[in-house]
Amino acid sequence: MLVDITQETKIGKVYRAGSPALDVREAVCNRGERSEYTTIEYSVATHNMGTHIDVMGVGVELPLERLIGRGVKFDISHITDRPVEVEDVDLSIIEGGEYVFFQTNWDKYLMDERYNEHPEISVALAERLASMDINMVGIDALGLGRGRNHGTIDRLLGRAEKYAIENLCNLDKVPQRGFKVYCLPTKIEGLDALPTRILIEY
Repeated sequence: MLVDITQETKIGKVYRAGSPALDVREAVCNRGERSEYTTIEYSVATHNMGTHIDVMGVGVELPLERLIGRGVKFDISHITDRPVEVEDVDLSIIEGGEYVFFQTNWDKYLMDERYNEHPEISVALAERLASMDINMVGIDALGLGRGRNHGTIDRLLGRAEKYAIENLCNLDKVPQRGFKVYCLPTKIEGLDALPTRILIEY
């Protein structure tokens, strides 16, 4: 079975206050010439998108072997009033090299003000994950941390090359373990966050 856990980037949606939202417009090329044609152009801030990988720098290349791999999921949807700590999750199920996903079910609030008040993991848990043999860490919310912790955790994982994947969806349709991840970032030069399509197979 295949599950698409990619969140669509919505036109006009501001994920992070002050960031330019996706703008899509018609563009006429070679106007007035025989070769005139109409297409679509778009612009968006790289960190103001649906599903993307925060590689935390321009020019980061992800090795191809990291784009397909095994995954595990932790359902933390019952913890909304405090950060998720190390003792809240059974990290022993991680065998090595997996994608690690956190299910909050917060994707249901995408077009609601509550989306910005999402659950988060603690810096201590992020540090533990960064020290482990894992691939990347994803969440179905705006970020793994909230407020200042958002950037702190992104940078922490980035330094360890265990990058954060933000704004996922449909994690409630994915089993805890025993699934395969297809993570396919778009190849666009000059970006510090990579828009990504992610499929789960089990």
